[in-house]
Amino acid sequence: MDNARYKAFVLAVESGSIRNAAEVLGYTSSAVSQLIQTLEKELDTTLLIRGKNGVSLTTSGEKLLPIIQRILSDEEKLRETAAGLKGVILGTINVASYHSLSYTCMPDIISSFQKKYPDVQINLYVGTQDNIVERLVSGKADIAFFNDSSMKEKHDWIPLMDDPMVAVVPKDHPMADAEVFPVKCFEGERFIMSDHGYDYDIMHILRQSGVSPNITISTFDSYALMSMVERGMGVSITNSIGLNTGENQGKIRVIPLEPSYILHMGMAVRSLKTASPAVLKFIECAELMVKMH
Repeated sequence: MDNARYKAFVLAVESGSIRNAAEVLGYTSSAVSQLIQTLEKELDTTLLIRGKNGVSLTTSGEKLLPIIQRILSDEEKLRETAAGLKGVILGTINVASYHSLSYTCMPDIISSFQKKYPDVQINLYVGTQDNIVERLVSGKADIAFFNDSSMKEKHDWIPLMDDPMVAVVPKDHPMADAEVFPVKCFEGERFIMSDHGYDYDIMHILRQSGVSPNITISTFDSYALMSMVERGMGVSITNSIGLNTGENQGKIRVIPLEPSYILHMGMAVRSLKTASPAVLKFIECAELMVKMH
């Protein structure tokens, strides 16, 4: 299938320049430019604005880009499905995941999967809950891992695990040895907000108990958050799975919340009926590895 002009256009947009697209494709810049010009002639419209600092989409380009992206995605699925009919699993899987899962369960999932299916390339994107859902809806992600409170569109949902939210405090905190941490006790504390999607869940937890948090620091990085708690810079709420690495063991105290709050973690695809054979096998592998984790 001759989709080189589609790939050239999409890569130019995603990379920001024709030169960058040429490097990815292994073409010359002039060849990529010619491919895009050919596409513009076929569609009888200008897709890109060329400038010294790269390219940007025209109004026509903005409207046509998602359609062309879907064409490329559908062609990829066609090849993968045809290969799957012969018992061959190949292709590319774009995975979107929240931060803590990316360094706990995800390495084992990907490692196990690629041992079975070495011809499948995995692209892992790590982002906020909103970013993850957005990538799934737009088609940039084939499969997304997040908690079900972030589902804003209808997807096919596969539950994986329950993940309790917990309080994290310095080891010399007055409540460091408590069996439970009442959420109302966060009132007046210097609070470090986890800014990678759980902030919505955290604010819900706090507001349910009538707490107005004194947010002094916000960070996307879980390791940075734990290090700041360790240094007595504040307290926080996070999910349990992100604490399974043992990096801060003995340096902070992890205490169950009262009342308790559980995140229901899982994975979603736009449709199990249209998912590629590779994606379906990845789902099977993820379910198995999470049970073993």
